[in-house]
Parts: sequence; structure tokens; C-alpha cells
Amino acid sequence: MPDRYKLWLVLALVAAFGAGLLGGIFSERYYFHGRRHAQLARSQRGPAHFPSLEQLAKDLGLSAGQQDQIKKIFEDNDAQLKELRSEMDTRLGTIRSALKAKMDAVLTPEQKAKLEARIREHVQQRKRDSERRRPRPDRERPQDKPTGEMK
Repeated sequence: MPDRYKLWLVLALVAAFGAGLLGGIFSERYYFHGRRHAQLARSQRGPAHFPSLEQLAKDLGLSAGQQDQIKKIFEDNDAQLKELRSEMDTRLGTIRSALKAKMDAVLTPEQKAKLEARIREHVQQRKRDSERRRPRPDRERPQDKPTGEMK
């Protein structure tokens, strides 16, 4: 075998080894460690939602009568919770408006325009994130169900 072919063979093997090494390093760093970090963050902050009535019934061994009573309790408190959320949204809106007015008094017109653009970007990003998190009808999970709803 001529020396030229041996050189190409060695270079090809070194390149394949290098590609495999780099692929292994990056996959470990971004694929495996990324998942571990996300799992750790989820485990530290606890479950995202309070368990559904169905899950509570299973975990606590609730009778049918107890399930009905708890469902009624959830339904009775639903209106209060919706009212509280509405009040909070109104109050937050008022605070944000006052904050923005105070900031506008300090900023130059160019800075105000940049701030408006940043606010619009933020609102659009929040909408995209919200749509991404919204459950699809074909993949509804028990924790996505409204409180008090039984399967």
C-alpha cells in the first residue's frame, strides 16, 4: 500500500475519532446535563399544580360521598378565587401604569421608544410561551384539568 493511501487512512481515522469525541462531549454537556439541571429545578420547586380531585381520591382513598363533598367545596370556592385573580390583575395593571408613567418622566423620547419596543417584545414572548404551555386537546393531563373536575 503506497504511503499516500496510508496517510489518508490515518487522517480519516483521526478525523472520525475526533468527531466522535466532540460529539460525545457536546451531547453529554447539552443533552444529559441539560436534562439533569431541568429535573433538579423541577424537583426543588415542587409540583406545578395541586393534585386533581381524581388524584386526591386515589391517594387519600376517598369514598364517593367524600369526593362529592370535596368537589362541592372546590366549586364553592371557585368564584372567590376568580374574583381574587381579577382584583390582582386590576391592581397589578394600576401599579404597572404608575411605574411606567414615572419611568417615562425620566426617559428621553428615544429611550421611551426603545422601552416601548422592549415591552412589546416581552408581551409577544409571553404570549408565545403561554401558547406553547397550553395543553393540546389530544394530550390532556390530569393536572391541567380545572380544580374540582372529576374524570
